[in-house]
Amino acid sequence: MMAFITRHKTELQKVLAGLLGLGGIFLLWSILSASYHPLIFPSPRETWQALGDLWEEGSLVPSIAITLHRTLYGYGLALLIGFSLAAFSRIGAFWQALLKPVLAVVQIIPPVVWTILAVIWFGISGGGAPVFLIFIVTLPLAFSQAAAGLEGIDRRLVEMSQVYRCRKSRVLRDIYLPALVPHLAATLGVGFSFAWKAAIFAEFMGSTSGVGFLLSTANSNLDTERVFAWVVVLAVLMLICEYGLLIPLRRRAARWCS
Repeated sequence: MMAFITRHKTELQKVLAGLLGLGGIFLLWSILSASYHPLIFPSPRETWQALGDLWEEGSLVPSIAITLHRTLYGYGLALLIGFSLAAFSRIGAFWQALLKPVLAVVQIIPPVVWTILAVIWFGISGGGAPVFLIFIVTLPLAFSQAAAGLEGIDRRLVEMSQVYRCRKSRVLRDIYLPALVPHLAATLGVGFSFAWKAAIFAEFMGSTSGVGFLLSTANSNLDTERVFAWVVVLAVLMLICEYGLLIPLRRRAARWCS
C-alpha cells in the first residue's frame, strides 16, 4: 500500500486537491442556500430531490442521449469537413488565401446570430438547428488545428520519402500522423466542450427536446430546483468526459508522438 502511494503521490495529491475544491463548492452552495429563498438559490437537498424527480419522470437519460447524439453528429461533421478543407488548402496558396478569410468570418459572427438563423432555416421541431450551430461553431477550430498540424510537417521529409519511393502508408504513419495527432487531440478536447455548450444553447433557444429544452422549460416555470439539477448533471458529465476520456486521450497522443 505504501509503495503504491509513493509511486502515485503526485496523482493522489491532484485527486485530493480536486476533492477539496469540490467540497469547497458544496460548502459555499450550502451557506448561500441558507441565506436565500429556494426560488433564488435552492439547497443541495432540494436540488437532489429535483434530480430524483427528473429520473422518476424518465426525462433525464433520454434528454442527455438526445443532446449527446446531436453534439457528436455536429462535431463529427465539423471535424470531417474542417480537416478536409485544411488538406485541400495545402494544394496551393490561392485556396489557402480563399478559405481562411471565409472561416474567419464564420468564427467572428456571434453564436446567437447563427442560432437565430438556424431556427429560421431548420425550425424548432427537429434537431437541425442544434446540429447546425454545433457544426458552424466548431468548424473554424477544426480547420485551424488541422492546418497548423499540416504546416508543421517537415517538407524535406516528404520530399525525401518521394525520392526513396516510400509507401504511402508508411509516409502517413511516420510523417503525417505524428504531426497531426497532437493537434487532433487538442481539437477533440477544446472542440467537444464548445460543441456541448453550443448544443445546450441551441436547444435552449430553439428546440423541443434535449437538455437545453428542459432547461428552458424549467426557467420559464421558475423551477429553479430543476435548473440547478441540470447544472449539476452537466457539470458531472463534463468532468467525466474531461478526466475519463479527453485527458487520457491527450496523454496517449503525447506518448505516441514522442
